[in-house]
Amino acid sequence: MKKEKILINIEKLFDIEEYKKIGINNFLFAVDYFSIGYNSFKLDELKDLDCKKYLLINRIFNNDDVEKFKNIKEELKSFDGIIFEDIAVYNILKNSSINLIWNQTHFATNYSSINYWLNNLYSVVLSNEITKEEVSDILERVNKPVIVNVFGKNIVMYSRRKLLTNFNEHFKIENVNSVLLNESITNNKFDTFESEFGTLLFSDYFNIINYLKYFNNDNILYYLIYPKGLSIDVINNVINGDNVNKYNDGFMNKKTIYKLGEK
Repeated sequence: MKKEKILINIEKLFDIEEYKKIGINNFLFAVDYFSIGYNSFKLDELKDLDCKKYLLINRIFNNDDVEKFKNIKEELKSFDGIIFEDIAVYNILKNSSINLIWNQTHFATNYSSINYWLNNLYSVVLSNEITKEEVSDILERVNKPVIVNVFGKNIVMYSRRKLLTNFNEHFKIENVNSVLLNESITNNKFDTFESEFGTLLFSDYFNIINYLKYFNNDNILYYLIYPKGLSIDVINNVINGDNVNKYNDGFMNKKTIYKLGEK
């Protein structure tokens, strides 16, 4: 994996120089008010940084959010691109010179819909809920390089509702905005985060770096990494292929269940 093609989410600004020392110079920043689930920053904190700067806009907008986003349109032009969730971002910026990257977590699963968006956008982030065969097929058929999640925590669900608050109020227990949920049927664990903008569920860390050898890497624009609380030393070890078996491989060898069968 070429380090110059790594795009990594930044949790602390002082990490940037340390990542540069190991050969990473492309960074993804969550934006105050317009992002959820990640440490976020004000645009003024980012505009003068000496690196490739991408913004993560992953909130679902309401009407007020759309108007507020329109107000920062000019400020966005100094960044290298925007990874977005809500289609309102596309509609507001589609006639601008800003590089737009579609990232609806569960949607980019087939080359037909991906190519449709690639005809109108800079790139697309592939869903990380598809198998290695499906990823390989997509990478052979896309009409423009795309972004692949290779390491981090998989976003399982995002809701505008305050699910933890509602649960805690119903059962009359102390309210918290972060909790580790244990699902007893599958024995999966989910990190759950709530803010004023809704609730996000993350699965455990996954690592598919070892599978990149099976893919057409010429059609991968960036390898996307979400450290989510891990140190730079750990990330560097992962990039270098250490501790491969320490993390699960997501859906590389497991199809998602889309229809329940009859007994």
